[in-house]
Amino acid sequence: MGVRGRARQHWLYWLYGTIGALLLVVAFLLLYPVRHTDGFATELRISIGANLIDLVLAVLILQPLIVFFGRNAVRWRNRLDYRDVITRIGQADDRVDIWKHWTGLLENQHEREFLAAVRTALERGVRFRITLTDPSCPDAAERARQVAPTDAVALMRQNIERLDAIVTDLPARHRARFEVRISSVGPAHAFYRVDDWLSYGLFRDRRVSESSQREVRVHGDLGELALEAFENRWNGSGLRDIGDHYRMRLCFTVHGESVEHDLQYVAHDGEHWVNVNPVALQQAFHPDHVASIPGDGSGRYVLAESTAEARERMTALYDAKYGPDSGAVLLRLTEA
Repeated sequence: MGVRGRARQHWLYWLYGTIGALLLVVAFLLLYPVRHTDGFATELRISIGANLIDLVLAVLILQPLIVFFGRNAVRWRNRLDYRDVITRIGQADDRVDIWKHWTGLLENQHEREFLAAVRTALERGVRFRITLTDPSCPDAAERARQVAPTDAVALMRQNIERLDAIVTDLPARHRARFEVRISSVGPAHAFYRVDDWLSYGLFRDRRVSESSQREVRVHGDLGELALEAFENRWNGSGLRDIGDHYRMRLCFTVHGESVEHDLQYVAHDGEHWVNVNPVALQQAFHPDHVASIPGDGSGRYVLAESTAEARERMTALYDAKYGPDSGAVLLRLTEA
């Protein structure tokens, strides 16, 4: 719970305590003048006993029912209201989680307001976790097929580029609380969480923001299930930070001399295809080169040519990830 949430909770405690004290004082003032009336003590005991029974029924039966239905209430909307989401982010106290193929919050019509809300929330200590889909993965291609003619792959790529720019521009004190990870598999459902509010929608043959949405509380049964799915994905395998999504570092060794390069790449079926830019051409094409991934232990690799069909397939995935690049030279990273 954020600082504002704790302050509001303490304020409510004081309010309820003050109201309770006032009610006791009023009850005393009303009863004291008639304390000598015949049957006063008996009537008072009957009233207190009846009220205690009502209190027990309310505490043991009615309150749990009210809490249960409140926690599990579902509000249906015909579409996602991005402006409402942005407003909630700007007022957030604790955390914001987003899990999408791509999000309209980063498209032109909403990006400026979203970025302003993010900066406001970060100043209050709110933590952001955003998971988007790698535009070169199979799930991205499937989603693009579902929502055609919308160019979903281009929107995923644009989202990641804009998030990369946002992270770069953030003050250093905020970067640790604005986490972005790119997933090699698509989400189970569209997911927006702001503090205790959560909205999710199922994937159909159109954009999720144009489909029906369920709004629930995070601490209700449906909210906890959706949040558990997000937590499992966030902490699961196949996610990369933006820097690791865009480039991989390779160390080339030729006749005892080593040089490192950060190269763009695309991954498919457990294999990595690297775009050998002009800086690395000399080492990558040397017949005696050995490549290694810094921090990968004793693994040794070479960059090798492949069939024209494989290159064409990998070039299509590379273009989906980075945009068309007629000068890309893709070589497959294989064990030496």
